[in-house]
Amino acid sequence: MSLSPRVIALLGFGEAGSAIARGLCAEGGWRGPSRPGDNAPRRVIAIDTALDRDARGTALGKEARRLDIAIEGSYTEALREADLVICAVQGEHALEAAEAAAPLLKKGAHYLDLCTVTGRMSDEDRAPIEAAGGRYVDIAVMGGFFRHGIKAPMLVAGTDVEATVAWMNASGFDAKVLGPKPGSASSVKMIRSVLIKGVEALGVEAYVTAERQGILEEVMGCMGDVDKVGFGKFVGTLVQTHVVHAHRRWEEMGLVGQTLRETGVDPLMTKVIERSLRRSVDAGIAPSDGTVPSFDEALKILSEKVIRGR
Repeated sequence: MSLSPRVIALLGFGEAGSAIARGLCAEGGWRGPSRPGDNAPRRVIAIDTALDRDARGTALGKEARRLDIAIEGSYTEALREADLVICAVQGEHALEAAEAAAPLLKKGAHYLDLCTVTGRMSDEDRAPIEAAGGRYVDIAVMGGFFRHGIKAPMLVAGTDVEATVAWMNASGFDAKVLGPKPGSASSVKMIRSVLIKGVEALGVEAYVTAERQGILEEVMGCMGDVDKVGFGKFVGTLVQTHVVHAHRRWEEMGLVGQTLRETGVDPLMTKVIERSLRRSVDAGIAPSDGTVPSFDEALKILSEKVIRGR
């Protein structure tokens, strides 16, 4: 089935919602009068409960009016007109938004959930939408709106996902099909954040230390091995060889911590890494012959003997 909404409702008009609105107006032609031959004007409406409550709320109201977008500070009957709803509130308010919107949804309306939530939270958001006859679509935003605007890369999962992605890309988004299972896109983002936010924290610790030692440029320039294979494959190789080399790496991190302390940097992340490596050492997973297992076998060993809690 194809998707051709006439009215789009944005729930949340902060950085994400306003960026999407600007993109739709600029690239999708949603601003101003209808296109020639249109039977009815295409419109974007917005709802943000912070409207006019403070300086930020006043600013987002001004931005909406600049874009000719009608904005409300509460969930009103106007939402019933929307064929497609894009929820871009903060993750902790995602369920609240879904529950408030559900009674007002037009039956069959697509509900695109862009909130940063876990897979389980996505299931909770989906329940009131589907109970009201809406079509829930799980979307993980994989880049920042501040930098990319509506072109922030997105992964899309759920029913009618192909039609949703086709409409999104035709309207200025940068979306890719992940699969039919709602919640999977949110889970991908959460797990990706383990790596990306972890690297961010490590970068703070490492680059401050390097800058204090006057070798920042040299440290930043010695990442060629990562560049050659790509970040994902590089991390995979580290996981694979971890089974064999955890002990050596654990000993090295002790010296790394000492290096940071000598520079006046609290080795917060380094100490956690040292503990993580020691966990593998204590599990006794290193093969006696020193052979590096396959990637799949390494994951199995780590899951069964090191990472507990299943």
